[in-house]
Amino acid sequence: MNLPSNDPRERIAQQRYEVIAPLLRPSVPRGAQKIVLEELTGKMHLDAQNNLVYLGKRTIERYLSNYRKFGKEGLKPKVRLEQTKLKAFSQQALDEAVQIRLKRPELSADSIIDLLRTGLVPGADQMHVSTLNRHFRRLGKDRPALKRVVRKRYRLLSVEGAHVLWICDVWDGPYLLDERTGKKRRLRLVAILDAYTRFIVHAEFYFNENRPCLEDALLKAIVKFQTPEIFYADNARIFRSHHLKRIAAELGFVIKHSRAGQPQGRGKIERWFRTVAEKFEPLLKEQIDSGKITTLTEVNTFLAAWVEKRYHCRRHSTLKMSPQDALGNAKANHLDMSRYVDPATVHEAFLWRETRDVSLLGAVKIYNNLYEVDETLLGKTVELRFNPYDLRRILVYYEGTFRCEARPYQMKNFTEKRVMERQADSQQALANAMQAIIQEHKQDVKERSGLSFAKALGVKSGE
Repeated sequence: MNLPSNDPRERIAQQRYEVIAPLLRPSVPRGAQKIVLEELTGKMHLDAQNNLVYLGKRTIERYLSNYRKFGKEGLKPKVRLEQTKLKAFSQQALDEAVQIRLKRPELSADSIIDLLRTGLVPGADQMHVSTLNRHFRRLGKDRPALKRVVRKRYRLLSVEGAHVLWICDVWDGPYLLDERTGKKRRLRLVAILDAYTRFIVHAEFYFNENRPCLEDALLKAIVKFQTPEIFYADNARIFRSHHLKRIAAELGFVIKHSRAGQPQGRGKIERWFRTVAEKFEPLLKEQIDSGKITTLTEVNTFLAAWVEKRYHCRRHSTLKMSPQDALGNAKANHLDMSRYVDPATVHEAFLWRETRDVSLLGAVKIYNNLYEVDETLLGKTVELRFNPYDLRRILVYYEGTFRCEARPYQMKNFTEKRVMERQADSQQALANAMQAIIQEHKQDVKERSGLSFAKALGVKSGE
């Protein structure tokens, strides 16, 4: 069986042959061909673009004449041999135009010609937009072709050990009624995945996609699995905050970002988000629509159960084992690269920090609240460390040393507005850190910096 040819010239020749086929029948007398020709001119035929068109008498006669002289080859469109040659302008002008196109692909052919004429390039005066675009297409330098060029060859990101590389990203989930505002709001899933085991060290839904949500998820992941070597995230603003950089510096891990417009490095977590969209989101929508899940807390409880019972325990197609087994094997083979950090040190690192000038009245102002501090700090710039959930307690540091706890004088806001929707366990974790610092420093201001926060929290060695 003859398969249809992919050659457009062959296809056009076949279409033209079908037009003149009635004139080639031996049974048609010579005098009757005129009548058949008139019938063909009154009918519509397919053209090269598969559009229905009328063909003139002279066109059909030309097709018939070419076929009788050269056979089916005579029905093929002629190829302009001069298409690959330069006739209107010089090769130098074309080379200059190609160089401009590669350096500045956003410029149109018209703008490139103007630049060449301004630079007095020989032959630029004879250039036309259509001709230049034709040569760009021939050379593969037209703008669509340049967009298709692969900039870089990507390789699979490989790491040797669990908790060497954590990958973090945010996924847009379904809508849920927010009881606080009375409106439906889109859920944002912040997830952190271990690249070696594909284990989800933490995942949680929030109503917002901001810095407090990211820090809340990271704090919980570190509390559960200690600190990684590298924290890899998007290039978005929430992942580039100074507070996050300071947390990484104090806890001893590195933050790396994927390049703008190149998300390939986050492919592992993007693949997990696809699994969430295909397998978890339909279940969640069903629970929300049926009224079985109505609050953000219930959503996260359902998510945690699905991750533990459905994702972590099932065989991963790449690992050939479940993420939970992969994590267990890593620990058994001494490939757990997480580093222990004292819990109180972790919580203290996540306390928010702001610098303020102490007024001559011995007061500082933050978030429209006014606090009194020690008179020895008059006129100095101090650092305020606080739990954003509870603005009644502010720790005051000067030159890195704890000096006092600020005394509330005028309170308008008791919670920083961006953290109102975070969970109570995050509030308690930071509150414990605040209490530990105060207990360790209340005896002697000058000797407080060398005491153990873990002891104040009641954490036993080895935990």
